Amino acid sequence: MKKRTWYRVFSFVFSVLIILGVLKLLNWVPLAIQKEDLRKYRTIEEVQSRLQLREVFIPSYFPEEISWPPAQIFGQKKPFVLVIMHFMQTGTRDPVLSIYQTDVRADFTPPFDTDILYKKKQSSVFIKDREGILETAVCRRREICNKLSWRNEQFSIILLSHLHSNELLKIAESML
Repeated sequence: MKKRTWYRVFSFVFSVLIILGVLKLLNWVPLAIQKEDLRKYRTIEEVQSRLQLREVFIPSYFPEEISWPPAQIFGQKKPFVLVIMHFMQTGTRDPVLSIYQTDVRADFTPPFDTDILYKKKQSSVFIKDREGILETAVCRRREICNKLSWRNEQFSIILLSHLHSNELLKIAESML
């Protein structure tokens, strides 16, 4: 081939590579600056892999009335790490336990207070070697609801449930 033909082929290939590079950059910019919304995941392994989390706190103890696996799993990495798992009552579609795992520095409160008619008591409890807070309240449907929360170096863990507080403590102990 002539020298001029090689020059045209090289110019065309170089132009295509430049355009692809610019398009790739333009595609990356919104991802870099946008907040990553809370997304639904199918499995705990998927949320752990996609959010690049070393640890997702999962109970090893479940009362018979809770079905495994979680019915819903949500997660986000930005603006802070958050993993939410909702467990249903066995044989029904009624939620019975929700677990929230969030970055310890995040200012996050799960929707517990919106469902409460009045708080009955709040007490400090020990979950193995960790100090936690157990709140017992009466919720909208005039049933008892409990919130158990504790922290480690990296995460805050919150369990919300209509289960008895003793069962909730057993579930929490199985997570550590």
